[in-house]
Amino acid sequence: MMMGYGFGFGMFGLVINFLLILGVVYWVIKWVRGGGESRIDDNTPERILNERFARGEITEEEYLRMKSILRD
Repeated sequence: MMMGYGFGFGMFGLVINFLLILGVVYWVIKWVRGGGESRIDDNTPERILNERFARGEITEEEYLRMKSILRD
């Protein structure tokens, strides 16, 4: 009755559906964890400067001088 097309396309459809579900699960997990690459974009010069000052790598004078340079 199926003329030879039923089983092959049925398995193909199953594989495609399985891959789609895996893709959706992967993107949901990635989105929930924070998106990975989007955090790279958060490293603006001013944020890096703030982090360096917070870690004590630079003095307050250096921090204020660099911050004024970045804002100009």
